[in-house]
Amino acid sequence: VDSAGVKICAIVPVYRHEKTSRRVVESLVNLNVPVILIDDGNAPEGHEILVQIAKDFADVELVTHKCNRGKGAAMRSGMEAAVAAGFTHALQVDADGQHDMEAIPFFINEVREHPDDLICGYPEYDESVPKAREQGRKITNFWVAIETLSLKIPDAMCGFRIYPLSLSWPVMKCLHNNRMGVDIESIVRLAWAGLQMRFFPIKVRYPEDGVSNFRMFHDNVVISMTHTMLCFGMLIRLPLILIRRLFKKK
Repeated sequence: VDSAGVKICAIVPVYRHEKTSRRVVESLVNLNVPVILIDDGNAPEGHEILVQIAKDFADVELVTHKCNRGKGAAMRSGMEAAVAAGFTHALQVDADGQHDMEAIPFFINEVREHPDDLICGYPEYDESVPKAREQGRKITNFWVAIETLSLKIPDAMCGFRIYPLSLSWPVMKCLHNNRMGVDIESIVRLAWAGLQMRFFPIKVRYPEDGVSNFRMFHDNVVISMTHTMLCFGMLIRLPLILIRRLFKKK
């Protein structure tokens, strides 16, 4: 725990990215950030790589799913372990090495300044970004603006966030989405819960030889169903959202 009362760990869900996860873990450990590594049902050889990583680095805990349960389930397992270990905040970071790890100290400083807020990255892409993925994010951000009745969420899909656990975990443990829609559902439900959010740019690159777990048809269907569910949820919560904003203005 630092002088601001912040005790932060990183949660790194891993499925088919076991080879790049070592570099991610090493970057975190070098920044003195303990790591909760989630083996989300990798093949035996992948599992062994993650076991070895946990042995090679101090302050790395490995949580293993015997079968692949999806990013959402992996994040919940990681948060549950973080809460049990007494951490106050959890940094969500992808295992594929897309995110600029050099930005982490800045984000941690923001946590110290605003410990009750969700600190989020929004992506700054280079030329490696797939155009379909970039356009898909724009569509999602349009729907999230409707679902939250707000233009204050510039990106709902970036997997680089620092959650205040005492405020986030009660919401996160009740999410419906276990897979690619989890980042969207979580940020919308946290907005409904009244959690303040702060967004800062994070450089994102897509390696040419990178492994993608995004299944174009299946995951787009899941994301569409997620937006449908959230739109209905917004209509149910509409009076509460409007009342909260009215009193906030006063």
